[in-house]
Amino acid sequence: MRVSPPKVFGEAVAAGKPPAGSAGAQDAYRQTGFVLGGEVDLVVSGLALEGQVADTSSGAKFRTQVTASALGLWSRSWLSRLQALHALQWGNYAAAMPLVRAAADYQAAQLWLLQTDAAEWRDWLDQGGVSMRHEEHAMEYRLHAFRSAEVLVGHEVLGPVYRAATDLSLSHFGTTLLLAGSESTPERVMMTFGDRDFHLGLAEVVFGWLLQLGAAQILDLARFPAAVAPAAEGAAAWVQAALKMNARADRCHVECVERAGETRHLIDGWRRRPGDAAKRIML
Repeated sequence: MRVSPPKVFGEAVAAGKPPAGSAGAQDAYRQTGFVLGGEVDLVVSGLALEGQVADTSSGAKFRTQVTASALGLWSRSWLSRLQALHALQWGNYAAAMPLVRAAADYQAAQLWLLQTDAAEWRDWLDQGGVSMRHEEHAMEYRLHAFRSAEVLVGHEVLGPVYRAATDLSLSHFGTTLLLAGSESTPERVMMTFGDRDFHLGLAEVVFGWLLQLGAAQILDLARFPAAVAPAAEGAAAWVQAALKMNARADRCHVECVERAGETRHLIDGWRRRPGDAAKRIML
């Protein structure tokens, strides 16, 4: 099968102001811009850099099945990270978690295709992955379940982000209380519904993941010059800035710890507002 020139829509912008009546979202939008405006700008500029690379990778030199297969998963990760940013700006932290999880999953699958010269993608095409179903008068795209556990196990960024974002995305009781009732104590449950108030700790955790995924994407793509165009000007400086910002000691972050032979998530620096006392939460 030949590869047609891909259509690239690589522009990235921050979220606009939420509509009136979005309880909490307008304050979250203001607070995020005021307290975490640097993170917003950095995530947007990183996505824009990726968009430039994707656009350059649409040239005739890169019209191969390897590039096409990677570009599709790259696009899904890029859009998921963009929407996670918008969710953060509107105080919708619960929605941002599964978007980050999906982005890490897509990047891992994309990296596996690049590492293996898209062998599984080629086999899928050769075995009728795209065909006509005349009896249904339909075009068929065979589903072909595909993930890369190998990359998620071994990658120093994608694996940890995926595992943490997964636990914070699923319907675990502890995660539910963290996202919808984090003022709860051993004495009482304090649940909320539709809470979109600004939360500095949650925002910093997800911004950290977005910065890590963006830096990993730029660094990983640079390893495959035959399939992906060189990084855009300023990409190396962006990676350094993203990693430096994410490494700040005063940021809320999630780390894996071993307790009684069990892997747990320790959230350090948890606080709703900048002036609040930082706390630790174990999941």
